[in-house]
Amino acid sequence: MKISNIKINKIVPSKGLVGFVSFLIENEFFVGNIAIFQRLHKEGCRLVFPEKKVNDKKIPICYPINKETYFEIEKIINEEFNK
Repeated sequence: MKISNIKINKIVPSKGLVGFVSFLIENEFFVGNIAIFQRLHKEGCRLVFPEKKVNDKKIPICYPINKETYFEIEKIINEEFNK
């Protein structure tokens, strides 16, 4: 999977939230508004993908479909965040 055009907006940390990220997958699919949170008990950041609230129910908008894909994206974003 090719991830490019990574844009990270760092913010003043608040309750673990340290920024937001957007990127392209395979130069064809835009993914945005992914929250970046500092991990509590180890190095690096974790990603929280956007959700929409409908009638008190949270519905995911976009997300990786398996752990391997999530960890691949997380690794790339962590490397970019720490530059």
